[in-house]
Amino acid sequence: MELAPSLVCPSDHAALALAEDRASYGCGRCGQKYPVQDRVVRFLAEDDAFYEGRYFNTVRWLPRHDGAPWDWPLWLMTSGYVWAVRRHVPAGSTLLEFGCASGIRYFSERYRAIGLDLSAASLARVADLYSTCLQADLTRGIPLPDGSLDAAVSSFVWEHILPAQKPAVLAELRRVLRPGGKLIFLYDVDGRHPLYRRMQAADPALFQEILIDREGHTGWQSAAENAASFEAAGFRMREHRGKEKLLIGPAMYDKVQHWPGALRALARVGIRFRFGWRFQLYNAANRALDETLGRVLPESWARVMVSVCERT
Repeated sequence: MELAPSLVCPSDHAALALAEDRASYGCGRCGQKYPVQDRVVRFLAEDDAFYEGRYFNTVRWLPRHDGAPWDWPLWLMTSGYVWAVRRHVPAGSTLLEFGCASGIRYFSERYRAIGLDLSAASLARVADLYSTCLQADLTRGIPLPDGSLDAAVSSFVWEHILPAQKPAVLAELRRVLRPGGKLIFLYDVDGRHPLYRRMQAADPALFQEILIDREGHTGWQSAAENAASFEAAGFRMREHRGKEKLLIGPAMYDKVQHWPGALRALARVGIRFRFGWRFQLYNAANRALDETLGRVLPESWARVMVSVCERT
């Protein structure tokens, strides 16, 4: 990892100076110092109790060539999120992946990728791939200069931010994006997926505990509510498409198995598709449904959304 050539204090946006021993950054305005440990610039005084060390997976797959047909597996990844980033963000762009956990290797090869996460341990695992790694809290400010990014992207992060905090976060993202810069989010939504409706009707309290409280989904909102928040913050919607309107992701069956009866029986079948060739087959079927039948089904059925926004 190369240390970032330009960082700012998340509190006052003053430029930070790198110490001679390259072990910390300092703010000349407020006097705050931010250490560099394991090639991660740490802007948090304490580790987050919920997220520290929680997610360590790195998506390391790379296409043999960056073009058809070798890059088609990117279309299958994470409900088309990686494919959306590839389509909307040109190669060589400066890209911030916030809530990056341990990163996506393809981003590090195609872009000047900056990773931001609450977990220092997760960032340390991607520090050899991303150009810069920042342990910071998005809701307290982004330690990057105005207009320094071509894109800010995330997968399964937006639903973890409180609705009351989202306007300020979007304002901060707008600050660091250049005009025409892209936001690309994949996130869970509060929808009317048939399986969700069944689970909620069977046990509303269990649904709240398993899918909301345990997962930290404090910002779970409808697709329409999220679209309105993006537009109110000064972003133009380029795409806003629901995914998983019929099938759900294989990992979701771990949660469905907490319900008794037919739902538990369904979960026992679904869990078999979590790994190996069964996962690949199930995932391909799910993506094919998303792009065919899913296009005509109600958007309210979506379990997750991919939103692409442009800074106006």
